[in-house]
This record gives sequence, structure tokens and C-alpha cells, in this order.
Amino acid sequence: MLGAAGVNLGTRFIASIEAPAPNEWKKAITAARSQDAGKVDVLNDISPIPGTKGFPTVPRSLPTAFLEEWSGKREEARRERDRLRGQIVATTQAGRQHECILWAGQTVGGIDEILSVSEIMHRLMAETEAALSSVAPRSKQMRYEPAKLLHDSHRRASDLPTPFEFPEPDSLGG
Repeated sequence: MLGAAGVNLGTRFIASIEAPAPNEWKKAITAARSQDAGKVDVLNDISPIPGTKGFPTVPRSLPTAFLEEWSGKREEARRERDRLRGQIVATTQAGRQHECILWAGQTVGGIDEILSVSEIMHRLMAETEAALSSVAPRSKQMRYEPAKLLHDSHRRASDLPTPFEFPEPDSLGG
């Protein structure tokens, strides 16, 4: 194991050319610092998951006037939850979600440009290969052929290149 069971890349893909998110949201992501993505407990008050006390985790968002107003009035937000939920839904359906919530994780601070999904994947693969190269012996490195993926968006998952060999856990020095 390399120390991670998976990754969450939602914020990176919101700030992609292809994402159906409003440009205001994408621009807010590229302008934000990591500490700008704050936990928003009030969303559990406004829209709890049925049968629970809210989201299983506390979601994060960049600041908005809506969240700044209602984060300080959680009891009132609970009483007004139907109206507030309706406001969130209405602005989202009108393409103005950025007026209420700008979902973003703490990785937002590392995103400074809006890229195509192809470029994001190319960079992700290159960074992954570089990281693996720094810990795995040369003969055991995971090798992909990124160039084959760049301009062929019609491939099926079964057509994608697979690693020739995975590093043995004991060869990683841990």
C-alpha cells in the first residue's frame, strides 16, 4: 500500500472546462485559498438526510453571502429550513448556485486554472508516475502510456492501459 485507499477529486473537476458549473463557481475555486473552504454545519440544519441528523460529514463551501448570513443563525435556519432549501434549489435550477453554496474541498488552494478534463487527467497521471518513481525501484515502477489517453475520449475502461507491474509492498521501504 502507498498510504491512500482513494482520492476525492470533485473540486478539481468542477473547475474544468467541461463541468456544467457556473463560471462564477469555477472562478471562485481558482481564486480561493485552502483555508477558504470552511465547514458549513448549517447545511445539516437546512437539509438533513431523512432518518439522520444531517450529512454524514460536515460539507465544505467557499464563503457566500447566504452561508455567512445563515451560519450565525442555525436555530432560525432550522425553523426556516423548507424556505431555505427551496431558495437553494431555485438558485441552483436557475444556474446561480454560486449565490448560495460553492461546494469545495480544502484542495481548492492548489487549483489556479480552469483546465480541460483531458489536461487534468494528463497531469494527474504524470504526477502519480513521478510520485511512484520516487518510492519504487525502477524495475518495479507502475507504467502507463498517457499519450494514448489524451485525445481518445471514446475509449472504454477495458481499453485503457493497465500497469505492467505494481510495486511489492515490502519494496517501498515501509
